[in-house]
Amino acid sequence: MEKILKQASFKSLTYLILFCTNVTLVAQENNSLDTALIPFWKTTTMYNESVLMISRNGELPVASLLFPPEKILSVRNSALNISYIEGTDWEYKDGQLRLLKDSKAAYLTDKQLYPDTSKHAFPKKGGGLILFMEGSFFHNHQLAVTYTHAANLWKLPVPDFQKKNLHGVINKLKKGALLKILLFGDSIAEGANASGENNAPPFMASWGKLVADELKRYYKGNIEFTNSAVGGKDSRWGLETIEENVIAHNPDLVMIAFGMNDGTLGMDPNVFKANIQEMIIKVKKHNPEAEFILVATMMPNPESDFTGTQASFKKVLTELTGEGIVLMDMTSVHTELLKYKSYQDMTGNNINHPNDFLIRWYAQQLLSLLIPETAR
Repeated sequence: MEKILKQASFKSLTYLILFCTNVTLVAQENNSLDTALIPFWKTTTMYNESVLMISRNGELPVASLLFPPEKILSVRNSALNISYIEGTDWEYKDGQLRLLKDSKAAYLTDKQLYPDTSKHAFPKKGGGLILFMEGSFFHNHQLAVTYTHAANLWKLPVPDFQKKNLHGVINKLKKGALLKILLFGDSIAEGANASGENNAPPFMASWGKLVADELKRYYKGNIEFTNSAVGGKDSRWGLETIEENVIAHNPDLVMIAFGMNDGTLGMDPNVFKANIQEMIIKVKKHNPEAEFILVATMMPNPESDFTGTQASFKKVLTELTGEGIVLMDMTSVHTELLKYKSYQDMTGNNINHPNDFLIRWYAQQLLSLLIPETAR
């Protein structure tokens, strides 16, 4: 089970700048923190939203965007070094982005996504198979769309700056004192399928590193970041190895991000809660001043057998929050995104990992807890 679970061209940049008032807003270009970490809910321009164009029943490949576009500024490959031309490669029609007959842009067919053989596939609920590929396969088949849209379209609550509940962490950040941040979790926390982890352009870092780098840049402080996450692991393993993977590093801020594998294994939410709670108790016994961000996981592919009890973990994690312990809720965010976009638009392996786009949501949500809203 563990093995299964673990398992810019100048021209295009210039083209986008023609439509932007701020050249720093070219999201993901050269792994730019300036742009990749602009909160999606605050801007009226969506930068490099990922889509996977899918051809169903032999029809032209299509995909949906998160928000209704007012003007599509660019459609590029996920590496951001090839631009596709409106009217030649693509069109936006009837509420969907559509590839044209002779388009050079990447896409997949429904037969590829639901193969007949078991190679590179997992069981599909109700019968059949679902394509599964690690590495940069899905990244290389996704496109990045930049477009303008109306304001205030994101309807979920957005994260609040946690000056009160993460008092010790925020104070250290403001003073520029040494702050030790540790990320502990599964493959999603480890960075699986981030383009940078697969050495694929545009070389987007894992969300933990994005957060640490932006905090260093904003606060200009001394931040030490450790990632102890290991792919294929669950909260039981986390509790068993808390001494060597967390306590030994003596962190000031611990981001705990389990849940995907726990849910696939059908873990009872109360058992999950007890595991996380005991981790917190053990860390605080060693360092009473330690503070915590508990990350409620993204969702697995709803068509796959990897779907289990993941959705139930947000509630029990919320029950653990209070002074020194806050929640970052990717469960609700991903669930909301899936109302408008396909799972394949936002995945790195089509089963249980995020792609660069969803990694940016992780990082933006976390940073909103740690940086004042007026500064972002």
